[in-house]
Amino acid sequence: MARELDKPLGILETISPRDKEVIVLGAVFFWGKYMRRQVLAEDFEPDIPPVYFDDFLSVLRAGFSLHRQENVDIDGDVVGSVSDILSKHPRRQELFGNLTDSDIRNICWELDEIFENQEFCAQCESWSYYDAEPEDFAVGVASTMLWLRGSRIGMSWFNDIYSGRDRGVIVEAILREKLSRAFAGMLSSGEDAEI
Repeated sequence: MARELDKPLGILETISPRDKEVIVLGAVFFWGKYMRRQVLAEDFEPDIPPVYFDDFLSVLRAGFSLHRQENVDIDGDVVGSVSDILSKHPRRQELFGNLTDSDIRNICWELDEIFENQEFCAQCESWSYYDAEPEDFAVGVASTMLWLRGSRIGMSWFNDIYSGRDRGVIVEAILREKLSRAFAGMLSSGEDAEI
């Protein structure tokens, strides 16, 4: 049963350390996904498919193709790349001590799978999750995808929070708690670690 929270921050004390780590992982994963898009690569040149402007479906297919090319991961394996980086990150034990490397990879895979489905649906409605700035994208998308996949990743309580605003407040508060000063740059390690 979905519920609205009177005080979304009041729930913070009841969230387990593992679930806080999953929330941080979700936001960091989506921040990494945003930052690794092909469109941000210096040498990105889209392959423009043939477009027949008198054929609505041709125009639509071309638009989808360009959008997919822009937002595809630079090396085609965002889950593996981000998981590996997080597993080797200097703050790995501090930030994800309750999650194994396998947990990190599986959670990222679940979140990526549902995100790609939702992004396709958004494209069909002529909008995109990518229309936000990186930090807003990370918080908003993590909030939504954790809500959609909460029960599959061991956070069924998150499925019960109907209000997107409440979920966003919780995600932001946990990011501030766990990442403190690094929130704006998500996980910079001081050594210009790249996702």
